[in-house]
Amino acid sequence: MRFLNTSLFLAWSLAAMSVPTLASPATVAARATPPAAAASEQARLRDAERRRADAVANRDVAALRTLVSGEYYHVETNGRVRGKAELLQLLSRDEYEFVSYETDDVDIRLLGDGHAAIVTGRLMAKSQRPDRPREFRGRFVRFWALDAGTWRNTLHQSTEIRSASLTR
Repeated sequence: MRFLNTSLFLAWSLAAMSVPTLASPATVAARATPPAAAASEQARLRDAERRRADAVANRDVAALRTLVSGEYYHVETNGRVRGKAELLQLLSRDEYEFVSYETDDVDIRLLGDGHAAIVTGRLMAKSQRPDRPREFRGRFVRFWALDAGTWRNTLHQSTEIRSASLTR
């Protein structure tokens, strides 16, 4: 139940952060992350994103354990939802292996006072499953939260990019 409540809170928080407020420009400016600090945090997030992609590609469960929060919520392209433990179990088993996992077109947006961020981008993956290999292209959105000075991925959702011939 805690996982569900956390997920609902996260969804509400994301929605609340995206709604414009009636705060004065001075209040908004006071809460905004200074440009130098924002650039530094964006660089740290870009590094965390790179380490996350490497960890997924190499099935590095130990690295993912530190990058992903305990409240992690993972939504796959087919709508399946996994928590942190289930995702780490999946990657640690030999039945699912990425041949490659890469991201590009990454955009990082710090939210509010700079303790949360939304990261969007494209991913390209090749996986080897027991029944068949699979190539995947998609878009992703990830929510990251600063936790005791460390960026932790709390939400991942991906959507497959299908060729036009498959969508008709």
